[in-house]
Parts: sequence; structure tokens; C-alpha cells
Amino acid sequence: MTDQEKVARHDTIDEIRTRIGGCFGTADGIFAGHPSDEKIAKDLRKLASNNNLTLQEVREIALSYLYCKGYIAEHISKQMDKVNKLFGTKLH
Repeated sequence: MTDQEKVARHDTIDEIRTRIGGCFGTADGIFAGHPSDEKIAKDLRKLASNNNLTLQEVREIALSYLYCKGYIAEHISKQMDKVNKLFGTKLH
């Protein structure tokens, strides 16, 4: 991996970290439950795919977001299933 690719990968991870909250409902924390949330999630999936991020990397970002928001384990588990389903279609 070239230095330029490393920088692009790092920038992509930072951008996804910044924008991941937009994939979740503000009131209920449900992943891609609203059309605008789903659009953001699909845009992030495309960004991740174009920059060769793995599903595991995106999962870690989403999981960190949910934990920081203080959601209970059951809610986190359900939302992570949805994250896996949407991002898993393009990422490995």
C-alpha cells in the first residue's frame, strides 16, 4: 500500500466516523430506519467500498458510536445486525 493509499484510507475512516451518526435515528437510534438515514448509510457504504475498507472496520466504527450513545446491549445487537446486512453486501 502506497503512502497515498494509506492517507486516503485514513481519511475515509475519519469521514465515516464523523458521519456514522447520520445513519441512526436521532430519537430512537435505529439504523437506516428513515429514508434519509438509509441514504447516508448507502453513501457511506459506497465510500467504504471505493476505498477498500473492510466490513470489520465499519462495524467497529458503528459499534463505537452506539456504545458512546449509551444504548443497551439488546438495542446495539439489533442495530449491528442491520449494519452487517447493509454494509455486508459490498464489503468483506
